[in-house]
Amino acid sequence: MHHEPKFQAMAEVLNELGSEVEALGEVFCRDAGFAGRHMRELQAIDLIAQKQRVLAAILAAGFSEQEMRRISLDALRSRFCGFLEDETGAGEAAAGNGNTGEASLWD
Repeated sequence: MHHEPKFQAMAEVLNELGSEVEALGEVFCRDAGFAGRHMRELQAIDLIAQKQRVLAAILAAGFSEQEMRRISLDALRSRFCGFLEDETGAGEAAAGNGNTGEASLWD
């Protein structure tokens, strides 16, 4: 698939959002008391930024399998591996059962 301009534009927006979310988390971390009380929420903010960057890379690469194989976040890997040609469908099963790997952040 060629790299359509609309996918490039979406990737740029996702990267910008990732940077903005990360910068917001950094501001909150400057207050040691706040950071100590809200560590889980700050980790969630960081995970949001990481996910946005992974999605941006996939879009920018035109949904290439090579880029999908580089996904290092388990929460996204389990959702995307079902789209790869030589996978057995384990990702589709994980995506279908609602297991996104994020519930532990808020439990």
